[in-house]
Amino acid sequence: MSDPLKPLFSGLDSGIARLAEKVAAAASLTVKVQQSLPETLRPHVLSASRRGDDLVVIVDSAAWSARVRYAGRRLIERLAQDGEVVRRSGGICGRLPPPSSLPRT
Repeated sequence: MSDPLKPLFSGLDSGIARLAEKVAAAASLTVKVQQSLPETLRPHVLSASRRGDDLVVIVDSAAWSARVRYAGRRLIERLAQDGEVVRRSGGICGRLPPPSSLPRT
């Protein structure tokens, strides 16, 4: 008797491996972004990722999003020194996490 779910799970290992690589890349980029920003901004950066030419930085409030954008030129220069090239035509987008993921007060 053959397992009907076998075709469904046959490519699962490679998919999980690719997902793990993407997670590691995002974590590494997040650390580089945090280290490249002024110390007052670092704890407010929750995540960083690339979306095309843009660097998307997830922060914990709109006020910090604006400050990250203001620090954009310096951030791009410091990331370039670390080997992370961000095209100036793309830029930096500050984003907030979805409301459901923020802690309630």
